[in-house]
Amino acid sequence: MKKTLAGYRDKISVRPGDTVRFMVHSADGAPFEADLVRIVHGSREEGSPGLILEEVAVPFAGRYDGQVQPINCGSCAFIEAEGAVAPLPNFSFGCAVFPTLINGQIQAIMGTAGNAGGVSLVVNAAGHLAALMDKGMPALDQPLPVGRWSFVGLSYDSGAKSMRLFQVPLPVGAADGAPLARDAVSVDSLDLAPFVPDQTAFAAIGDDMSTVHHFNGRIDSPRLMGTALTEDAVVNRIKQADPQATDPDIVGFWDFSTGIGADTFLDLSPNNLTGRFKNLPTGAVAGFRWTGEAQDWKAAPQEYGAVHFHDDDMYDMGWAPSFSWTVPAGTRSGAYAACLRKGDETDYVTVFVIPERTAKKAPVGFIASTATYLAYANETITMRLQRVLYGRDLNLTPEMQMLMDVPAFGFSHYDEHTDKSGIHYSSYLRPIMNLRPDVRMWSFNADTAILHWLEQGGWDYDVITDHDIHREGVSLLDGYRTLVTGTHPEYLSTEMFDSFEAYLARGGRLMYMGGNGFYWRVAFSDAWPGAMEVRRAEDGTRAWIAEPCEYYQAFDGQYGGLWRRNRPPPNQLVGVGFAAQGFQDSRPYLRTDAADDPRVAFMFDGVPDKVIGDFGLRGGAAGGEEIDRYDERLGSPSHALVVASAGNMPPDMLRVKEEFLSTQPLRPDKNVRADLTFFETPSAGAVFSTGSIAWAGSLCHNGYDNNVAMLTTNVLNRFVAEEPFAMP
Repeated sequence: MKKTLAGYRDKISVRPGDTVRFMVHSADGAPFEADLVRIVHGSREEGSPGLILEEVAVPFAGRYDGQVQPINCGSCAFIEAEGAVAPLPNFSFGCAVFPTLINGQIQAIMGTAGNAGGVSLVVNAAGHLAALMDKGMPALDQPLPVGRWSFVGLSYDSGAKSMRLFQVPLPVGAADGAPLARDAVSVDSLDLAPFVPDQTAFAAIGDDMSTVHHFNGRIDSPRLMGTALTEDAVVNRIKQADPQATDPDIVGFWDFSTGIGADTFLDLSPNNLTGRFKNLPTGAVAGFRWTGEAQDWKAAPQEYGAVHFHDDDMYDMGWAPSFSWTVPAGTRSGAYAACLRKGDETDYVTVFVIPERTAKKAPVGFIASTATYLAYANETITMRLQRVLYGRDLNLTPEMQMLMDVPAFGFSHYDEHTDKSGIHYSSYLRPIMNLRPDVRMWSFNADTAILHWLEQGGWDYDVITDHDIHREGVSLLDGYRTLVTGTHPEYLSTEMFDSFEAYLARGGRLMYMGGNGFYWRVAFSDAWPGAMEVRRAEDGTRAWIAEPCEYYQAFDGQYGGLWRRNRPPPNQLVGVGFAAQGFQDSRPYLRTDAADDPRVAFMFDGVPDKVIGDFGLRGGAAGGEEIDRYDERLGSPSHALVVASAGNMPPDMLRVKEEFLSTQPLRPDKNVRADLTFFETPSAGAVFSTGSIAWAGSLCHNGYDNNVAMLTTNVLNRFVAEEPFAMP
C-alpha cells in the first residue's frame, strides 16, 4: 500500500483548555476522515497485547477535503525591514563562503530573494561561481573551492553597464604551499535593475513558502554597498568585524554571530536591515575568522560568525491547519493521536495531554520521553545498520517508504545532511513517521508497553513529557509519589537533569524502566519552540561527530555531548549507566546474592526464581539493543544493591567506546552486562533501575503472569506507599 496521508501537530503536549492544530497533507488531494484515539498499546507485535486504541468523541471528527500541502525544505535567510533603503542603481555585495557540496544544481549564496530583474551570487551546476540574472548566468573559469573559505562578490556600475564577478580563495594554513589564485570576470553592456536592499536573501531564492536553489555550506559576514567597488574594496569590508562609521558605501553589514541560537540576526549598519532565518540552519559554527584558540563560541563570537545552510534542513513545514482540538476540561492525561483514514490507509498524529495545573496529581507520573522521540524522529539508521551488519535491507513499511520518497520531511539526529554533516536539529513541526502507534516497537511504541502494564494493573497515573519538565522544572514533578520512565530516556536538557536531581533530593522515588538513559545533553529554545538541538561531542556511541570547535550548543551556549562528560554520570543519578550496544538476541537476568538482602524483600515477594526474564518480545528481559551496568567508579552509590545481572551477551553486544582508549579484540568482557539495581536516597526516597531497554517487552508475557511483571509490580507498589525508605 502506498502511503498518501501525512500530518503533524503544532504542539507536542497540551493541557485541558489548550488548543492543538493538526496539519494534514493528502498527496492525491482525496478527502479523508479524522477522529481521535487514546493510545493504550501501540504495537501489533506477536506476543504483545496487540494494538489497543480507545476511541474518543471529539467535535472535529468527520470528513475533510484533502489538501495537497506545499513541501519545501532547505534553510535560508531573508531581510525583513521592508522599504528601509531605496533601491541601489550602483551596488556591490559579497561574503565569505565555505561550500560543502557540489550537487549538479544551482545553489544561491547571496542576492535578491526573487530573481526577476535582479542578480544573485550562485554556484552553478558545474561548481563555478556565477551571477544568476534574467539575462544569463556568467561564471568564473575556476571552480569554487569546496571545503575551504573564499571571499566572493560582485559589483555593478550602472553608468558603465558593467558587472565584475570575483572569488578570492583563502589559504588553509601556513603549510598551504600552493594557494589558489583569485579569479574574476567582467561583463559589459549589461543593464541591471537597481538592487533592492530589503529583498536581500542568503542561501536560497524565493519567498517564505517557496524557495529554490538552496545552498550547502557556510556563509559568513555578508556585506552590501551602494557603489560599484573593486574586489579588494569588497574583500576589505568582508574582513571588517565592525562597520566604519565614516564609510558612506555601507548599506548592509550583517553579523550572523548576533543571531546564534536565535531566529533573527542583526545588521550593524545604520540602516538596521535585520534578517530572519528560515528552517533552522546550523549556527555556532566556525567562520573564516576562527583562529583555533576559542573552542567556545561565547568566548569569541565573531570567530563563529558563520551559519551552515543545508538544502534539506527542515523546521516547520508551514502547512495550513486542517482541523483543531480544544482539549476539554477533565480530559485524562495520556498519549492521544488524531486518526486519519482514507480508503485502506490509516495514519496517526500523536500528541500528549498532561494534567491540568490545578488537578491533584496521581501517585504515579509516567514520563513520555519526547526528547528521545525527537532524536529518533524519522530515523533511517536502522535500515543502514541492517545493511552494514547483516548485508540485507529491511522490508520497508509504507511509512518508511513515504519517508524515502519525500526526504523533505526531514530525518533524525542519527542521520546526515546531503553534504554529510550531522543533523543537529530535529523538530516536531513536520510529519514524523515513527512517533505513532502501529509501527516498529521502539522508543515511543515500546513505551506503550509500560502504559498498558499500568492500565492493566489499575494504577492511577498521569502522563507528562520531557518538554514539560524542561519548561516547568521540578515543580512539575513535585507531588508524584514515584516517577516511571520509558524504555529509552536517552536525551535530557540541563533543566531536565536538574529537575530529576532535585526531585530525588526531595524524597522522590524513580523507576528507570529502560537502558542507555540520561546519556546525551540537548538544548531547547524559545526562538525555535518545535526544535531540539544535539551536539555530538568528543566521545560517545554516535552516528556522526560535530567539528572539534563546535561542541557548544547554539540554543543555550552549554557544552554538548555526553552527560557522563558534563556532569556526574547517569550512574550517580540512577545507579547504572550505558554499558554496551548490540542488535541480536536478549538474555535473562540471574538473581544475585544481593537479592536476599532484607532491604529488597518487598521486591522478591512471590518471586523465588533464580532466572528472571528468560522470555519476552525480544527473547529476554536484558537487551533490546542497549544495556546499562552498575559501576562505582562512575558514581553508582556504594550502598546500591545489584539484585540481578545479565552477562553472557551475544558476540555483537560490545562495550561502549567511551570506556576504552584504543581498539580492543573481541573477548569475554565482564563489563558488558545489564544490572538490575536498587538503592535508597538520603532523603527517604529510592531508585529502581532495570538497565535494559528490553525489560518492558517482557512485562506482558503470559498475560502479565510472569516474574518480570511481578517483580516490577512489587517495586511500584512499594514506591507509591507512604512508608519512607531508610538509608542502610
